Amino acid sequence: MEILPLTFKTTLPIQIRFNDVDALGHVNNNIYFSFFDLGKINYFEKIKASRFNWVDVTIVVARIETDFYSPVYYKETIVVDTKIARLGNKSGTFIQQIRNVKTNEIKCRCTSTFVAYDRDIQGSMSIPDIWREAIEEYEDLTSE
Repeated sequence: MEILPLTFKTTLPIQIRFNDVDALGHVNNNIYFSFFDLGKINYFEKIKASRFNWVDVTIVVARIETDFYSPVYYKETIVVDTKIARLGNKSGTFIQQIRNVKTNEIKCRCTSTFVAYDRDIQGSMSIPDIWREAIEEYEDLTSE
């Protein structure tokens, strides 16, 4: 299977921990989702998360789909690449991948839909304009 190359502006080195490795000697598939979460935090920091108010608005993952191409082993040097590929009114789409730094091999790729969430009403809300502007500027996107 050919894995199409994608361009990412945000990359975070990942340290593989002892408890990330399973009995087969590779990183357990469940651990990848923690790596993706670290990538999301790093992404928002890169686009100036200090402008965002994390108290009034947060995001929740509504859907996640991951393709695992090859295992990651304990001694590998990996990164998580992260970008937002689509912005709607209340939701957006992250694309993330785990990549071996030395070989550039893509180990897995994940697409997740996030929804802007208002804690007060406990429901979805429009993505705040300040978030939208920062993401669109960073990714060269236009809204749907």
